[in-house]
Amino acid sequence: MLDLNEKDQILTTASWLTMTWTDERMSWDPSNFSGVDLIHMYVDEIWTPKIFLSNSLSEKALGIVNSEGSILLTSNGHVQLGTAVVQSTQCPIIITYFPFDTQHCPFSYLPDNLLAHQVYFYIVQPGQTHSLVSNQWDLLNVTVVNWVSQHEEFIKGRHVDNYSLGLVCVHLQRDPTYYLTALLLPSTCLCVMAFVTFLAPPDSGERISLGVSMVLGLTVFQLLIVDTLPSSSKTPPIIGNYLTATFILACLAVPFSLANISIAYGDSRLWVLKYSLCRNILLEILPKMFCMPTYRDRVHSVLIVVKPKPLFNKMDEVITLSTSEGTPKKNHEAPLPPTPLPPPSPGRQTEKLSASEKAQLEARTVALVMDRLFLILFIIAFFAVTVFVIMLFKQDLGRTEESC
Repeated sequence: MLDLNEKDQILTTASWLTMTWTDERMSWDPSNFSGVDLIHMYVDEIWTPKIFLSNSLSEKALGIVNSEGSILLTSNGHVQLGTAVVQSTQCPIIITYFPFDTQHCPFSYLPDNLLAHQVYFYIVQPGQTHSLVSNQWDLLNVTVVNWVSQHEEFIKGRHVDNYSLGLVCVHLQRDPTYYLTALLLPSTCLCVMAFVTFLAPPDSGERISLGVSMVLGLTVFQLLIVDTLPSSSKTPPIIGNYLTATFILACLAVPFSLANISIAYGDSRLWVLKYSLCRNILLEILPKMFCMPTYRDRVHSVLIVVKPKPLFNKMDEVITLSTSEGTPKKNHEAPLPPTPLPPPSPGRQTEKLSASEKAQLEARTVALVMDRLFLILFIIAFFAVTVFVIMLFKQDLGRTEESC
């Protein structure tokens, strides 16, 4: 195989064609010619059948036999012709299971204007199949089908005429290693990295730019698929649907990230927190499920930072009387241990924050919770798409199409 142009669906091959037939007019008695029973002749010196390759894209579809080739002729009229053939034929490409696909390329031969009773055309199954010289395709098998077809009014004035023809089918299997390492693996990593943006804090300046970069990277892989595969295929490739699904997921991650950033930096209180059930789920239950600080934990941490220094009571310094001088003075040598005031109760802690500070903490808590929730939902959707695609590819296993 020289080349398989998948976009134009053209197969170019170089092969060796051997044709044999018996011509009784070319027989002789070797005893009359000094025992010579084998001679070499040129193609243009004797009659040779004209074989037509019906799916050939070459201008010389009838000239598959080289006119400068040689012929071996035996005394019993047996003729053997061998010639090298380079042909470009049409090969319908089925890209549904790309890059795990198997292609079946036909070569349809028939005699030119020769009926079956004149020349019975028959193709012999090749005994040994040689490997193709291709880095991308492996030769599975070569099958041969021969039959006699009936045509009405093939010749004017004759009702039915029979003519023989043969079909050679070359079965090729693609090596998917290149596309796995250069297409599937990078696109999958880019899609997962687009989901990682939900792990970045809302105040991260590179969050949106990272998501947009991943979307642009997936666009490049979409263009690679378009440039490789034919656009006229009736059934689109499964891998194309997979890349489209991952592209949509990566695109959706960007507006969801923008929505969470707007929630985190909103000035007004979220209306959904007016309902006690939603408030309890978003500020207490979901943060605990996602192993995140709850709203109360954030309030407590903020109050610890701004908490003033504890005050001491009046018994920190003890006043004693000095009998020697008669004037009171302070004795700093043996002070009593300080007694801090009791910590404020949780209910009183919240009252120290202003309404805007409360709304800001609530919004940040909700934004972080939504980030984790979206991350989990996007990962679940990604794995669902991946499993569905794998199941579609498994349907191709065990398919044994042995005809074109």
